[in-house]
Amino acid sequence: MKGKPINKVEPLENSILRVTFDTGNSVTIDMKPKLENFRFGVLQNSAVWQTADTDGGFVHWYKNGIAVVELAYNEIMKMTLGDSY
Repeated sequence: MKGKPINKVEPLENSILRVTFDTGNSVTIDMKPKLENFRFGVLQNSAVWQTADTDGGFVHWYKNGIAVVELAYNEIMKMTLGDSY
């Protein structure tokens, strides 16, 4: 992997996250099942959900300007490909 693999993230309706990679390919991830656990629970707040952005390696969400949740590239790939990754 060269550089930063994530180019863009888009928090869509119904807790769907679209991630666009440096290859130009993108995936959509249904985050709804994850929102029930402690780590991602704050993302049930639509104001927090809409703050999604990336530094190229992680997706971050913010509350009051402070990052409260992060999701790493390898976690996104695991969610997308499952045990194949």
